[in-house]
Amino acid sequence: MHNDHLLKIELAIKDNILKTYAFTQDVVEIGRIPTADIFIDNSGISRQHTRIERSIGGPYIVKDMGSTNGTFLNDLQINEAALKSSDVINLGKFSLRVTIDAEDNSKSNASGVSPDDFDGTTVLSVDQMARLRAGIENDQPSASGRNPAAGGGQSGSETEDSGLSLSQLALWGGVILAVAVVGFFIFK
Repeated sequence: MHNDHLLKIELAIKDNILKTYAFTQDVVEIGRIPTADIFIDNSGISRQHTRIERSIGGPYIVKDMGSTNGTFLNDLQINEAALKSSDVINLGKFSLRVTIDAEDNSKSNASGVSPDDFDGTTVLSVDQMARLRAGIENDQPSASGRNPAAGGGQSGSETEDSGLSLSQLALWGGVILAVAVVGFFIFK
């Protein structure tokens, strides 16, 4: 899923900023392992010390990954906690000041729906489904070569009620079934 927030982190030691990071990804790994998103080469830091995750449509969560010396959020030791802008994460003698900014969404299209919104399972509102159906009807000409939405007659394979062809109905039925099955396994 496209993350619409920019996570900025200032890594500091004793109020001296060592490095500033900016992330749009949903997961940020912090630790002594060289592949970490924020690599801290210090023996007081565990290899996989802390993780920051963005919950779907919700806040960032900071999690201690079973570190030896613990993770502290605003001077309180935590296992997991919600993260807000201006919070400070302390790992040993290092501090990470967090700023969460909304990204510029001027690149999104007029319908308010971006192609980035469609990775994985997507649940559409009634209005979004209506716009999607209208777009399909407007984009696909009927068997006679005329666009049914533009006042042409319905072809023999289209239903009376919705104006969708049987193949379109079968496709939507399959999509709805797939969403239901995936939703069942995610939310059971």
